[in-house]
Amino acid sequence: MIDLQVQQQFGRIGLKITPFQYDLTTHPADLEIQQRPAEITLEQPAATLEIDYTPARESLGFCGIVAQERVFNQDAKATCDAGISRRVFEGEQFANISKKVSVARIVTQMAESRQKELQLVSTQPIRISVTNHPVDWNVNTGGVSVNSTLGSVHGEFQSGSVHSFMEQNPYIQFHAVGSIIDGLK
Repeated sequence: MIDLQVQQQFGRIGLKITPFQYDLTTHPADLEIQQRPAEITLEQPAATLEIDYTPARESLGFCGIVAQERVFNQDAKATCDAGISRRVFEGEQFANISKKVSVARIVTQMAESRQKELQLVSTQPIRISVTNHPVDWNVNTGGVSVNSTLGSVHGEFQSGSVHSFMEQNPYIQFHAVGSIIDGLK
């Protein structure tokens, strides 16, 4: 008996695949904002206050050296004038003998207390003066400064490829196996 043997091999296709490559490089944008505040500087020298008590003190009798000297001179003149007037009055009284006034009477007349005079006077006001100084000011306006760098996107693309080839060829083989003659039995 003859057997038929069939051997078969399928064809195989091989693929050489080169994948695509896509490189993407990005640089982000940079935005920098700086704000400078406004600056205000103010300068004002202190006001000058002058208080002069001199006229008020002098009117109350508390004088400085120069004013006290003036007051002493006036008092001395007034006392001198009063003394001279009194001596003249006494001399006239003694000279007038016709009135027959005694010396004792003239002396007692001059020694009698006199009426005091009271005067109401106003005192000088205190002098006050104020000197104001103007305000010096300076303004530096603030602002906003912006520094920006644009971002970028860079891409590289390499296309892929597919190559096919026959990795294994197909075939069919037939073989006859065995003998044509059947063995005798």
